[in-house]
Amino acid sequence: MFDIHSHLLPGLDDGPTRIQDSLEMLRTAQRVGVRAIVATPHCESHRLSLRTSTIQSSVTGLRTAASDDPEASAVELYVGSEIMLDPGVRAALDAGDVLTLGGSTRFALVELPMREIPDYAEDVLFELAATGYVPVLAHPERNHALSQRFDVMLRIIKRGALMQLEAGSVVGAYGQIAQQCAMDMIDRRMCHFIASDAHRPGAYDALIPRAVEAVAARIGREAADALFDANPAAALAGERPVIAEPVSEEEWQEGRRRKERAGRFHILPAKKWWGKQGSNL
Repeated sequence: MFDIHSHLLPGLDDGPTRIQDSLEMLRTAQRVGVRAIVATPHCESHRLSLRTSTIQSSVTGLRTAASDDPEASAVELYVGSEIMLDPGVRAALDAGDVLTLGGSTRFALVELPMREIPDYAEDVLFELAATGYVPVLAHPERNHALSQRFDVMLRIIKRGALMQLEAGSVVGAYGQIAQQCAMDMIDRRMCHFIASDAHRPGAYDALIPRAVEAVAARIGREAADALFDANPAAALAGERPVIAEPVSEEEWQEGRRRKERAGRFHILPAKKWWGKQGSNL
């Protein structure tokens, strides 16, 4: 797994306060097969927010602390940030005040408030895409309004954004609404990455294996591997994943009608869902 969303840097946000806990997060991640983690502390576009130099220094310090630990040092650590979406995000990215995933790519992890979709959200996402960035929307399934608006999600994707689900949502850690939305997004081909959003040492071993198995059972092992591994690896290499066309509303409704007729939900076969290459979400 390449984890593109985590809060493991000590003392920067609502993640761990001690570097010992950060090291334990690296160890538990390595034990469940995580090969790389992007440290994405919460940031905002205004000048009083956490800035690039602080994040880079913290990542360097954690790498140094992990260097003598065989488990912790086995996980490659990248810089990044999770940016609250507002009209100033593009300017902050252009100025280098906040970080893209890996620091050198054009993939920008952004988040919405948990309850509403701000009026400016779609315009800012489109502005980012139009100016060469690839906005990656973190945990859309946990935004109460957006989780009920697949039409808005589809429009955002069509205009250049990608979607990142949380492993915890897949296994019900954030409630039934978030879990149902996450599974519907996977079925509708509206999910492009699954990440941990880990804040504590137990997050990796408690959630990641269960989430991988749940997604693999739903869409097949190869398709699940792309969401957890191949697509995030591509983004960190600066390469946009080849994404399949999302399921149209007409196709989705036809699936629902088939469910009603057959007494079970119609899921597209993994090969069709994923296309010929096997990892072209």
